[in-house]
Amino acid sequence: MHSANYFRKKRIKTYLNAVLALPARIATGAIVMVCLAGCAGMPFAGRNGGAPDTRTTQDVAGETAWREHKGWLLARLPEAVRLAQDVSSALKEYPDKDPCSPNGPGAGCAKLMDFLTRKSVPYELRRITDGTGLGSVVLVDADKAYIFRLTDRTFSGIADISHSLYFAAEDVPLLRTDGRSFAFVVDDRTDQTTVWTLYRGDAVRNDGALLPLGEFTLARAELDAAGVPRQIDLLTPQERGERDLAKQGIVWRNRAQMKATRICSENQEKQKPRSAFGFGGKRKHDHVAAQEGAAADSTITSATTMTDALAGKARLNCSAGSGYVVTEDGVVGEVAGIARNGVDADAVISSTAREVPGGVIRYRYTVGQGSTDSVNPAAGKDMELQVETTKEGNRLTLVLRPEVGAITGSLLLPGDWYVGPGYRIRGRDVSNTELAALFLRAYRDCAVKDDRGVCKGIPDLFMSFLNPQNEKEFMQYVADHYLELIRK
Repeated sequence: MHSANYFRKKRIKTYLNAVLALPARIATGAIVMVCLAGCAGMPFAGRNGGAPDTRTTQDVAGETAWREHKGWLLARLPEAVRLAQDVSSALKEYPDKDPCSPNGPGAGCAKLMDFLTRKSVPYELRRITDGTGLGSVVLVDADKAYIFRLTDRTFSGIADISHSLYFAAEDVPLLRTDGRSFAFVVDDRTDQTTVWTLYRGDAVRNDGALLPLGEFTLARAELDAAGVPRQIDLLTPQERGERDLAKQGIVWRNRAQMKATRICSENQEKQKPRSAFGFGGKRKHDHVAAQEGAAADSTITSATTMTDALAGKARLNCSAGSGYVVTEDGVVGEVAGIARNGVDADAVISSTAREVPGGVIRYRYTVGQGSTDSVNPAAGKDMELQVETTKEGNRLTLVLRPEVGAITGSLLLPGDWYVGPGYRIRGRDVSNTELAALFLRAYRDCAVKDDRGVCKGIPDLFMSFLNPQNEKEFMQYVADHYLELIRK
């Protein structure tokens, strides 16, 4: 039997010493068994009707428990939706004077819990900490409980302690960037199914062990019958595309941060006296870490640039806290510093980049924004996106905000219309900032489509300007449709 910490997926992709695992022991309160009548059991996810002898006793126990208790879970989902909205509302109202962050002082977290306790009446509120120091909060209603994780602001699940069962949900954010309210959906694009992991064990205790019984699916028809709200996507494909670009920037930064942190942590461990390893030996992974960290800091004789790193010459100087790393999917991250705490090392990433056909996509971040504020996780997440062609000198720069999309930028398109630093179009002066706004307007209006009739995304639309004819047609479109929006 393993701990819940073993089975839960990683959620926070920031500092490794704070987020090596999700909350290990998910607290819950006791729960009453109230089943909905007529709810047929769903098959165990991944099962294809195999013969009984191919299933373990644990599999059978899980399917039986799911079939018998699924109605109870469905009966509680509408209340979970309401509580999720209440928790989100309370977090918005919480004064951000003394924030509670995973690595922050305990006083801030205590104040937050005090605030949530007053807001959660008539429910009893409990707090379960994890490696980050904050963890999850539990709203206990008589003998049932609803668990919310504050470190990444997600709904964790519902537990039935009287039957030693815990229903854990995946990827259910309290706040959504797509304009929709909280809902049990598989991701932020669809509202068809929701996947649950069923555990057996005492989830109330901090050291309670939870045994996974399997993954199971609730279909949209079942959610409808239970009164779980159906969501309507309020975003246009273009609005979603902007948010996806911001999400990509966060993912790139986190992957680069994890890679640099691992290299420097292992490199620091490798440099300990040999006696620390026992029998004077070296561990195998230290050699790998040394290779990934450019052999050793002493071998670095000159600084590299992002261009060098993109060309396969990434160098990382862990001692100086500078250099570059390359992730497994080809993203280059620029390291702006290494914060150390004993053998732990936390890398700070200032920019990331990856080559695309015809150019490079770069993200620049505010140094120090990597820490997570659980009360306001979107704080400090603004980033600069730059798409640049390897020739022709075209460059698009946009400021992105995850919950909004693009908010400002500049566009450089050298051509007959360019008079530097702006443009002269049909007798009107247009700045590169105004041209970027018109570029976004054309993107949001789906002015340019691909061969399949699909609206071009921001990077694809910009990279299409490598074809001079496309560039001319775009400027003509701007002159014909948007020029009246620009001051004379």
